[in-house]
Amino acid sequence: MLLGGNKTTRKIDNFAINNLKIPSIVLMENAAISFVKHIDENEDNFLIICGKGNNGGDGYAIARQLFSKGKNVKIFCISNENMSNDCMINYEICKNMGIEIFYKIEELDKLFFECNVVIEGIFGTGLNSEIKGIYQEIIQKINTASNNKKVYSIDIPSGINGDTGEIMGISVKADITISFVTYKKGFLNSKIKDFLGKIIIENIGLNETSINHLLKEYYLTPDMIKSFRIKRNEDSHKGDFGKVLIFAGSSGFYGAGNIVAKSCVRTGAGLTTVITDKNNFSLNVFVPEAMSFPINFDNINENLEKLENEILNSDVIAIGPGIGKSEQAFLIFEKLISIKKNNKGNTIKLILDADALNLLSENRKLFEKIRNRSILTPHLVEFSRLTGFSTDEINKNRFEITKNFAKKYEIILLLKGKNTIITNGEELFANSTGNSHMANGGMGDCLTGIICSLVGQKYDLMKSAGIGAYLHGKIADELVKKQYIVNASHIIENISECILNIFQN
Repeated sequence: MLLGGNKTTRKIDNFAINNLKIPSIVLMENAAISFVKHIDENEDNFLIICGKGNNGGDGYAIARQLFSKGKNVKIFCISNENMSNDCMINYEICKNMGIEIFYKIEELDKLFFECNVVIEGIFGTGLNSEIKGIYQEIIQKINTASNNKKVYSIDIPSGINGDTGEIMGISVKADITISFVTYKKGFLNSKIKDFLGKIIIENIGLNETSINHLLKEYYLTPDMIKSFRIKRNEDSHKGDFGKVLIFAGSSGFYGAGNIVAKSCVRTGAGLTTVITDKNNFSLNVFVPEAMSFPINFDNINENLEKLENEILNSDVIAIGPGIGKSEQAFLIFEKLISIKKNNKGNTIKLILDADALNLLSENRKLFEKIRNRSILTPHLVEFSRLTGFSTDEINKNRFEITKNFAKKYEIILLLKGKNTIITNGEELFANSTGNSHMANGGMGDCLTGIICSLVGQKYDLMKSAGIGAYLHGKIADELVKKQYIVNASHIIENISECILNIFQN
């Protein structure tokens, strides 16, 4: 699903009007028709509140559609001065059709009392200033009435910035938001969830393939993830699904390495090897399918030559969870990223998480060794260390900062959190799955294992990160329907079944 904001909405409208030659009034009519099909047929008494821009024009067009179905429709016109052209056309049609239109704010309370459903089209996605005066008063009245009325918002609840989700002083609190063409970036702001209600994205007569070139940002959906699937050939063998090398877990943190390895195996990697302390005996018990490469951390040098052979036999290397920031950990990390091609002449892909990111932020010259072959998976604080931006700055400008960072260092960035962001600097995915019931230790390790397994199975880096984030959150979303807390172990046990459901259903 396309992901858009204020600029992209204008860009799509302009392209449809100027290049596809669809008159703007036709786009407005299509929006109204698409909107009305989501209204319960049993609803009868409607109050539609219209501003003077195109959002208000949508409202007048919706009023006409409902009136033509024999519904009892009343319109409150906030202003009939300086209307946009298309808004004025639909306003005049409503008058000519005999739909009752009211203008005095003193009449609003009575109108609310008489209706069952409120549809508001006061402002659209382009709002960027604080709401004051009569608009503030009207929105307050809508929210008071919403206690016993169903409230629909056209495109976005009036008062919410379409880019950031910031509430511009006050916002309509909708039960249902029916938006057009794109999932709005502002919807990703978790603070406004209660203002959006149920979100529905509708078309306005545009084929997505006609406008795909206009933007490269997407909200991940099941259909999109399914489209990424690489089918397995029946005559394939384990070598075809990736040789994955994992450096994760040190003394006291063996669990991190075990979780990465097990999630990697369960996601379908062909061969999985874990670099681990020679005293770690838990791997064979926890992940019997994985092989181990034992390291003597008291004398690292004796292992580095053998480790080089292991690197040369690998397709992808995951580094970071639970390795610490010791001198020994740094030496192994540096060795693992120093070889760019394997024995087959293929580029060795890298997944860097946790302590690998911390080591990278303290040794920035190493960025040169990871360009064009890496996925970095920081959480907010780790990303703050990598960029130098505060967590507040990142939260306010997530799209711009993540894209600029990925482009500068020529990497894939996966910024973990609510609506995880994945970007290569040009293209961007926002994840649609996941919940707070999975916020506990080991979850990041599990995600690293899933992603490195997908890379080993020849998914490209961007799609591996997108599928991994979606799958990780989707499992948790399903499990939370029947249990309160979801741990990494729960995710791991359900990986294979969930992949099957996503790819085949």
